[in-house]
Amino acid sequence: MYTSLIQALGIINCTIVKRHGNNNFELLYGTNDWAYALLPHARDDTHFTIDDHSPYLQDFLIDAEHFWQIGNDGQIQSGIWSEKTASSLLRLEAIAAVTKGECFLVINNLEQQYARQQKTLQSARELLITNDKMLAEQEYLQERLETILRQADNLTALQAPLNKVIEHAEFGIIIADADMQIVQQNPRALALFELSEQQAPPSPLSITMRLFNEQCPSVERILSTHSEWRGELFWHMSEYVNKWLDLSLQAVVDAQGALVNWIFILNDVTRLKYLQQRNEQLGMYDIVTDLPNRHLLLQNTESAVSDQHPFYFLYLDIKWFKRVNDRYGHAVGDTLLIELVERIQPLLGDENLLARMGGDEFAILLHDTTSAKECDAFCQRLIQTVEQPFYTPDKQQLRVGLNIGVAHYPSDATDCEQLVRFADMAVYSAKRQLDSHAAFYSKSLKDITMKRIAMEEALRKAIKAREFELFLQPIIDMRSGGIVKAEALIRWRDKSNKLISPDEFIPIAELCGLIIPIGHWVIEQAGNMLKLLHSYNDQLTLSVNLSPKQLNDEHLLDAFTATINKTGIDASKVELEITEGVLIDNFERVERHIRQLRKLGIRISIDDFGTGYSSLRYLQRLSVDTVKIDRSFVHDLSDNENDKAIVLAVIAIAKSLGLEVIAEGVETKAQRHFLMDNACFIAQGYLFGRPVPVDDFCQLLSCE
Repeated sequence: MYTSLIQALGIINCTIVKRHGNNNFELLYGTNDWAYALLPHARDDTHFTIDDHSPYLQDFLIDAEHFWQIGNDGQIQSGIWSEKTASSLLRLEAIAAVTKGECFLVINNLEQQYARQQKTLQSARELLITNDKMLAEQEYLQERLETILRQADNLTALQAPLNKVIEHAEFGIIIADADMQIVQQNPRALALFELSEQQAPPSPLSITMRLFNEQCPSVERILSTHSEWRGELFWHMSEYVNKWLDLSLQAVVDAQGALVNWIFILNDVTRLKYLQQRNEQLGMYDIVTDLPNRHLLLQNTESAVSDQHPFYFLYLDIKWFKRVNDRYGHAVGDTLLIELVERIQPLLGDENLLARMGGDEFAILLHDTTSAKECDAFCQRLIQTVEQPFYTPDKQQLRVGLNIGVAHYPSDATDCEQLVRFADMAVYSAKRQLDSHAAFYSKSLKDITMKRIAMEEALRKAIKAREFELFLQPIIDMRSGGIVKAEALIRWRDKSNKLISPDEFIPIAELCGLIIPIGHWVIEQAGNMLKLLHSYNDQLTLSVNLSPKQLNDEHLLDAFTATINKTGIDASKVELEITEGVLIDNFERVERHIRQLRKLGIRISIDDFGTGYSSLRYLQRLSVDTVKIDRSFVHDLSDNENDKAIVLAVIAIAKSLGLEVIAEGVETKAQRHFLMDNACFIAQGYLFGRPVPVDDFCQLLSCE
């Protein structure tokens, strides 16, 4: 009866079990010896549990359980791992699947495929495919390490199965602290550099950092911004021995956004590089897209610099591509990249070169464009092309965006290394924008980047010193003139007593992840503040803004639960404001979080309503209480007929769905009269009061 499921998953030599509850499984298919070796309890019991016999499988089940509880149809994969049994060495891959509300665990035995790949190792293309498959194991372990280290006070908190996997991993693992001092390394890390525990320096970490500093142009930015990096390093070990090392570098920050660890994962890819050199076609071209790879691109860039003809170097970063890979798998991600290349190629002339730098990054050498204006127009055409929807084989719509960093030879740089580094700096600046964006390198951009780095460091210190304050802006019932709600708005008062606008520091906090600890502080303070406000008016509702990244924070619900329990406040008097654009970006995750928050009794408001897309469709599916008319529509109510029509439409939609409607940015009596005449009675804006410190707001309440 499960044959169709097996065919749909595209596997034959597999074991399928059905999940009936937490660690409660039933064997449906697969009675091979290897299956019983992996799941010994399945041999005798109809319903069985999965113990810690396999560290990799046990670790994957943590993510699988989370996925099953969400309940959406689809699947997630573990990546390939090696499993030693009494009789053989297995190559396995696990899949957690949900279909029509039922949950399954599929374990796929890839031994035959792996054996075939080993027999054809002389082929460089086959070796590349094998290498990509095996790297999935490495990526999975790295993600698990990052999650655990971020939440741990020390390395003793590492899960026991994971610690065992680290020790026996076939690739080098080094965990360093914030000062780049080794706190843990596995035997493979020493073996890669032909060192032993008893040897004096140099250590694997010191050698790696020396190579990294010498060979990575953007090392300074990567370390200062705690960015991820993946690439290859060349080690001239001795007169007769050279090695190529594949390095994956990942920063780990704690709940307050402070750097706590670096994770280094190293693979010896010397044999792969040797085979690539014997096959120039494969050695210089990307295996997925058939585009020139990083090495061939840099050769062409060096050649273009030598010719001394002006050209533009474009660094392309695909927005939200990792989300596609995480949700739909790498096969769908690879298909998307292939289609993306097919779309971009027609925009290029014969003189220009498109290359894949690696992962979700591409580059273009643009020779036939003579001015910045022409280059910008070309960038906009690229963005429009990439933003058109993609579709999975089962017709699900995917959307990605495009950030572009642009540097010009010779205006910006006169050598290849600087040109690439400046384009990388420009694309990093473009990533600050929520939407797709093209940024051109300039001295001012460099100054902005350095200012941003300084601001980020100051923010980290401000979080530790608790230099933030919450101001309150009254929300009025215009019929009575009474305060019915207050919106909490964050301010940063630095050590010199200067107030820094949230417009200045919130985007940087969003970009570097510090918005999460700041958001937790806001939740805690809002609870204490609401308790104080209720001593003046116990019917008052406090509104708190949630950023897009906070809605991706798995600890958001815990933060609100802890605050409600600690302060004893009425959760129904807390209202969370989310922007309309967040719904479009990741509706399923937002819906799940909103459902959980609603169970606590918390109210939900859609902020900036009318500025997003497909709003009515989302409102019909979500359980929300309030919509807020964006201030941009209220501002021109007196003389703009289009804005009047939009405001009337929003009021009508809200009323038809039984939602409360609030108008933002009310500054004139004419705006107030128009809103009241059209049954919008709740409003906020400078006409009624500016954001003020909590003591001043309490004075307003005491005067009512």
